[in-house]
This record gives sequence, structure tokens and C-alpha cells, in this order.
Amino acid sequence: MKRALAGVLAIAFVGLMAAGATAQVPFFQVYFDDDSNGSFGETQANCGTADSPKSLYLVVLNGNAFVSAVDYQVSFPPAMMFLNDSYPVVPGGHLNIGDSSNGNAVSYGFPRSGFSPMLVVTINGLWTGVCDCAQGPQPLVVGGYPGKTSPSFVRWPDFVEFAAVGMTSLICPGPVATEETTWGGIKALYR
Repeated sequence: MKRALAGVLAIAFVGLMAAGATAQVPFFQVYFDDDSNGSFGETQANCGTADSPKSLYLVVLNGNAFVSAVDYQVSFPPAMMFLNDSYPVVPGGHLNIGDSSNGNAVSYGFPRSGFSPMLVVTINGLWTGVCDCAQGPQPLVVGGYPGKTSPSFVRWPDFVEFAAVGMTSLICPGPVATEETTWGGIKALYR
């Protein structure tokens, strides 16, 4: 009986460890801010002044591996025009093929840590005169390199490619709809 219980507990523990290891999904996100400490927070912004520059930050989160390469493409709404990419200085350098607007593949001379937010590129854009928040939200979407359905990264040292989720940032996010209710009304939604 004790052996059976120990076996069940061991299997349960291994199952919980495996579930915890796969619980975080890697994703690529465009941020509108950077506090210069690698902490990004704003995924929504209102229109800027027409013809003024704006820096955007493409970050890989939850990579949970050393990263030797990434590929992605960013779709820009009419509110923002893509100008160029500016890459962070990394040990061993990098090699890129393409740009953020048309599809970009970036490889690194030495692997980078994907265990914390990893800045891939600073995207230099320009606010256009087409930005009008009265027309509703305009999405800034991270997608896959041309021919792929989602962005991806390559793990080092075995060079296995992993698909990631391409997130959407919003220009002119608009108000969040709310409705007054009671606690009993909220609980009733889950019965």
C-alpha cells in the first residue's frame, strides 16, 4: 500500500513539474515604452503628433531558453509609418535579413538569454496624419515571417525552432466597456 501511494505521488509530482514547465507560452510583443532598464509596459497608445517620430520596442517574452535566432513581421496600421530598425548591441553581434515591416530574420553570434524579456529590435516609426481615434482602434500586429503563420525563435544549443504567439498592440485603444453589477450577479455567471 505504501509503495503504491509513493508511486502515485511520484507520478503526480512529475506531472505537476511538466505542467509547470510548459505553462508559459513564448510570445512577441510590441511596446510603446522602455524605461531603459529592460522593463516594458505599455502595449497601447493614443495618436501622436503628425510627422513626429516614435520608437517601438519588439520584445520576446517567456522564451525560457537561450536564443540563437528569431524571425517575425510587424504589420503597421495607417496611423504609423515604418522608417527603420535599430538593433541592440549584443556580444558576438547579429545578422539580419529583411526588416520589421517586410519580414525579418535575425541570428546572433552568441546566444541571447530568453529567460527574461529580450529586446529584439527598436523600431523607428513616424506618426502619420491618418491617426484618428474617433475611427476606433488600429492594431499593430506581430506575425510570422513571410510564408509562416507565427513568429518563431531558435533555441541554442540544439537549434530547435519554436513557434511563438504574435501579440497585438493597439493605437487608439478606446474606452473599456464596463457595467455596474453586484457580487451575486458576477457569481451567477459561473453557475
